[in-house]
Amino acid sequence: MARVAAVVSNGCAPDPRVMREARWLVEAGHEVTVHAFDRLEELPEREEIDGVSVVRHRVGYTPYGGTWSTVRGLRRFRRSVIRWCSDSANNGLDLIHCHDADTLGVGRVLAQGGQGVRVGTLPVLFDMHDLHHTWVLMPNPRSIVRRFVASNYEGKMLAAARNWVSGVVTSSVGFQSWLAERDIESTVVENRPLRREALPPAERFTVGYIGRVREVESFELLLDALKSIPDESRPSLIVAGDGTRAREVADMVRAEAAEGWLSAEVFGAFDEPQLAELMRDISVMYAMYPPSRGNILEGALPVKMFDAASFGRPSVVNADCHMGEVCETEHLGRAVPWGDSLALAEALCSLKGELVELARDSADEKVRFMQVVDGLIGA
Repeated sequence: MARVAAVVSNGCAPDPRVMREARWLVEAGHEVTVHAFDRLEELPEREEIDGVSVVRHRVGYTPYGGTWSTVRGLRRFRRSVIRWCSDSANNGLDLIHCHDADTLGVGRVLAQGGQGVRVGTLPVLFDMHDLHHTWVLMPNPRSIVRRFVASNYEGKMLAAARNWVSGVVTSSVGFQSWLAERDIESTVVENRPLRREALPPAERFTVGYIGRVREVESFELLLDALKSIPDESRPSLIVAGDGTRAREVADMVRAEAAEGWLSAEVFGAFDEPQLAELMRDISVMYAMYPPSRGNILEGALPVKMFDAASFGRPSVVNADCHMGEVCETEHLGRAVPWGDSLALAEALCSLKGELVELARDSADEKVRFMQVVDGLIGA
């Protein structure tokens, strides 16, 4: 049995990829603690989920959308995790599982023998969910300062992956190719859930966005599309999730609903049982993102597209990129060019009442992930 510390810079409430992989490790007989960052200090500090221990670190209120406050909060979070892992009661770890680049600082300190950990004995698995450095560009992709910071983050991540990380897994073939172009080997573990029994069509035609809310532009496009649909055919809207722009998007959607043309509901963070209820109420998942974000054109695959398909729900995603190829090749919905609100409106209406089936679930992903882990801990 190995002792594994997983680190993620959100509250893990939920983070499907983090918990899915943690469950796989527990099923294989390992002991797993997920260290999460409770930015808003509102989540349970400790809980056990399917045999996985979740420890949420509170290091001061750190609102989403901040800049320097986020940088300081992440630094305090990483230090808190390092202290926890270095405590005599928690030492003896066999693997550090760093989810995304902003947690690699924890792995580096522990792997290099800092804070009393045995030098050279602790492997680090870098789990690249996304091109983390591109997140800096979200508020203003043209900003010279943000581009400089993003480039600095990218360089540090690539140096870590080349020089001291023990293994790399990533979430899409596109990201694997991006890494390979930079001479870094990786294993693809896509964000595919297990197949579920398909839900019956929703009682009312409803478009849903269920997941992290990070960009306003996605919702500006969606609202334009919905407004172009005739009153008698227009779907309702459900938005659920937290994130850096959640409050701004909630205000925007509620303002449009107050004008009387839109029927909409807005919810905050949700857990896995609530996910199933939300899926029951939607007809189509909306999963489109501004390509200026960078990671979209490099191969990002939205978790919500796979989650929706596991419940039988189709999605509308960006065309002209990897997610669009996967969506249409696997018949999971429609791909639409970014910025074309009329094409988006047509795609949403065309999927009313449609059911889809997840072509491949997480079974193969689990095998690949566990092969990587077994190679690191000598199982």
